[in-house]
Amino acid sequence: MPETFFILLAGGIMLAAAISDPHQVTLRWLRLAGMLALTMCGLAGAFYAFAGRDIANSSALLRNVQVGLFVVTALMVLGQLGFVQVAWRRTQRVFAALAFVVAVLAGCNVLHEMMAGQGTAVRFPPKVVSMMLQTVACAGVAAMTGLALMDMLLGHAYLTASQMTMRPFARLNRMLAGVLIVRALAATAGALVLQQWRPLEMLWGVHGLMMITRWLVGLVVPAVFVYMAHDCIKRRSTQAATGILYVAGVLIFIGEIVALHLVRSTGLPF
Repeated sequence: MPETFFILLAGGIMLAAAISDPHQVTLRWLRLAGMLALTMCGLAGAFYAFAGRDIANSSALLRNVQVGLFVVTALMVLGQLGFVQVAWRRTQRVFAALAFVVAVLAGCNVLHEMMAGQGTAVRFPPKVVSMMLQTVACAGVAAMTGLALMDMLLGHAYLTASQMTMRPFARLNRMLAGVLIVRALAATAGALVLQQWRPLEMLWGVHGLMMITRWLVGLVVPAVFVYMAHDCIKRRSTQAATGILYVAGVLIFIGEIVALHLVRSTGLPF
């Protein structure tokens, strides 16, 4: 599962670069986004290749598709980083958006293979429903982790970029709040409705503690911190907002890692 998380994190970092107005943020922050995303791609590839992942039962075609998606993601990130170096702000934005899409496809592909090995990939007929749920879950993990990380790092950027207005910080924080709301709806109402449709035996008995951790640590508490950061941003207190977002980011990472585990184990979009 580490390869899935790291490739999705790379995509989420690129999403933050794509939705931010490239003329309102510094090139240093955009460059940092590219470097972090490229590092996450490298970690994902390393875990995929060398971390003892069992791919003996995978077909050669499936492995080639997965490797291809990892490589294309890295190439899109390199494209974003390269165009940042020459200050082509709009072009880097396009590459960042493409990197997010390909990274989600890569993460979903690997996650689907893991779920198929556990018999949870086709819990919801027709098969396309299961694939859609996995894709939504992967996109949510990518968006939450990437936006949380880059929102916090954008706050750090104000220490050396006093010419930046508060608009990009407020915008990115609003996007994080919006994604958090959508994730909360999917992980609670959506998951419980699907559980009623196709009940999983002993869901609470086996996964109850993980579900409570996912909801409380990964959603409820971060929501409070994100709101506090929003208030600090309105008061132009960037250092306070950055510190709050650091704590929120740690909790979000914990929650999204737990969510990936629950998706793999239950097939529900946590």
